[in-house]
Amino acid sequence: MTAAAAISGVGLVVAERDDFSSATTLALRAIDEACADAGIAIGDIDGLLLNHNELLAEDKVTLDIGRQGAFGELRLLYELNAKGTTFSVLIDLARQAISAGRANTVVVLFADAAMRPGVGSGAAFAAMGGSRGQRGLERAGGMLGAVAAYAFLAAHYLQETQATADDLRAVAVAQREWAKGNTFARTRTTLSNEEYYASPFVAEPLRRLDCARPVNGAAAVIVTTADRAGSGRHRAVHVAGAAQRSIERRRHAPVSPWEPVGAAEAFADALGQSGMTAADVDVLQVYDPFTIVPLILLEAFGYAERGGAGDLVNAGQTGPGGSIPTNTGGGQVASYYLQGVTPVIEAITQLRGTGGARQVRDASVAAIAAIGGRLEHHSTLVLDLEVPW
Repeated sequence: MTAAAAISGVGLVVAERDDFSSATTLALRAIDEACADAGIAIGDIDGLLLNHNELLAEDKVTLDIGRQGAFGELRLLYELNAKGTTFSVLIDLARQAISAGRANTVVVLFADAAMRPGVGSGAAFAAMGGSRGQRGLERAGGMLGAVAAYAFLAAHYLQETQATADDLRAVAVAQREWAKGNTFARTRTTLSNEEYYASPFVAEPLRRLDCARPVNGAAAVIVTTADRAGSGRHRAVHVAGAAQRSIERRRHAPVSPWEPVGAAEAFADALGQSGMTAADVDVLQVYDPFTIVPLILLEAFGYAERGGAGDLVNAGQTGPGGSIPTNTGGGQVASYYLQGVTPVIEAITQLRGTGGARQVRDASVAAIAAIGGRLEHHSTLVLDLEVPW
């Protein structure tokens, strides 16, 4: 016999620029917020799933937080790394565990404290990822961090599709409009075309305003049985479908080395499980480390023809009032970057109806598209206000 599961609590901590608290401190604050949101005590939690953050070499949360957080007896405890898709994957695993009776109330946790005093975000992230294997070869050639790799990806896309850098600008501008209504966003003002083009290149064709806004922070999402979810502050949100794809990228012909292989399949599988199609999605939340990614994924998911996503964005279809509201909190480019967390939190916010000025009217179905690496890893999570069975 299976039990329906639902998301009942959310805790989000986006640290101020001068707050350099440890990752564990931020995580404990997020857990406290999530418990209060769900209307439970920390002792009610009997499962902890930790998003392992491979990027952090020093300050990272470990399974010891089970002791530091004063949890009671845990029936479920482990950490997982599925690259940038991890947080979404863990929410589905929590749902599966509860449905199977292995736990009653599970917290899914992520924390990041990469920013340090006197060190810019670019330098902080460029120092991560290790110096062995493929990443070591990249570093030896001057490719520090992900920006250069995604710049190659963007240049390849623009060359193949005849799209232009103005399509990247359109994404940055549209998502800034959404960010204006998000109190967690680093910048909440309209982005002008002139301001965008005045921003310096980091790695051509990507400018500073094409890149995500890293922050120190943490997130905790509580998944519990559907009957317990009713004690929370907000309406319950259900996982209606979930799917993954990962590939070993081969950087040689005949397959394009930058195609998002597996993205469309994961999206279709998750929607199929939920009995829906792309047309049923009210809000789309995409993991966007750079502005090129929403363009590529909108096409992979069938919302635009190859090379046509820029026209869709320029026409306002992904922005406020558009036909496919995308990254409605501003995404990681315009609001804040917490690996894999940002799109999940925004999807839950929209379905709860707590988006305030950015709220999409009558949103009841959300699709979350997470990526990892350089588009080698994909996961889709479909959330619904209706109980999926």
